[in-house]
Amino acid sequence: MSKRKQLNDAIDYAIHTHYEAHQRAIDVQNALYSHKHVCVFGTGEFFEDCATPEHMRRFEYVGDNNPERWGKTFKGRRCLSPEEIAAMEDVAVLIMIGEWRPAYKQLTDMGIECYPMDWYTMNVYDPHYSDEWFESRRKVMLDSMELFEDERSKEIYVEAICNRIAPSLATKIFNELKTPGEYFASDVFSIGKEEYLVDAGAYKGDSIDKFLQASGGQFGGIYSFELDSDIFRELEKTARRYDRSKIQLFNAGVSDEITEVEYGYVQGKEKHVEQITTIDHTLEGKIVTLIKMDVETFEIKALKGAQKIITEQKPKLAISAYHYLSDLWEVPRTIKAMTPEYKLYLRHHAPTVWDTDCYAYVGGKI
Repeated sequence: MSKRKQLNDAIDYAIHTHYEAHQRAIDVQNALYSHKHVCVFGTGEFFEDCATPEHMRRFEYVGDNNPERWGKTFKGRRCLSPEEIAAMEDVAVLIMIGEWRPAYKQLTDMGIECYPMDWYTMNVYDPHYSDEWFESRRKVMLDSMELFEDERSKEIYVEAICNRIAPSLATKIFNELKTPGEYFASDVFSIGKEEYLVDAGAYKGDSIDKFLQASGGQFGGIYSFELDSDIFRELEKTARRYDRSKIQLFNAGVSDEITEVEYGYVQGKEKHVEQITTIDHTLEGKIVTLIKMDVETFEIKALKGAQKIITEQKPKLAISAYHYLSDLWEVPRTIKAMTPEYKLYLRHHAPTVWDTDCYAYVGGKI
């Protein structure tokens, strides 16, 4: 089957089922909050990287197939064997394993109600799109596949959409699409020794660390933007480890306008006013050779707020393209509309739905 037909069939499926994949994610979330006992299954790399305190708040236990882990504590939760989980009354399990299919079959065969993380997180930001929404976007979804330079990008594009709107038509799960090296160590472009990085959505500075690992500690400058003032203080601590004379930190989010927002990053945290700016305004006159962007659904607006720098300086780009389903085609289309010379690539870097990124550069192979 051609990729175009696979994608077209997926759009048909979403329409004919009235986008049932979206409701499935809601049903899984509801199930994990309606049972007396809930458990995360899997304590490996996926769990270590992704089981945040916010994720774990609801879960009483963890489980694993490794007997050496039974009875031990992981992130404050005691590890159970599959048999101990099966013996519990009114229990549901969230499988936090990249290759989740064997565990899903095993637990299901044992009579344990379970759900893979893929299903739980599939549409975190998306609303329920109508049949008309899909039909009106069919052509742009199909045509956007041809924006990408290589077959790997086209495969990721089609499989990511299929997983999100028509799981039965996906030939690979997200874990089979992932590659290491997000942002700065992908196979798309290399990082030079004199890069001037815009780090939009800097969080606590983890991307600064990764950038400097990729560049061997050498760089021209770093401009880091972080919206949340509490997290910004952690970013400041990270930046102190490096040459602060070449690092500028901005306690602001990025968009296509200069404004203020009422914001609370963590559920239950008191909201407060934070600043929003544009990259063009804040970095007017600055050299920019690389933009990394992960700004929680604001990517399109943030790109538009950096249009002058992008069109004039043509920096390398590494832009998150997964928060909304439409980001998979709207992010590359926005970049291409600004600067047609950009070569576009798509890579996926996580064992589940997040961290699908659009990479772009101008010129020959870097």
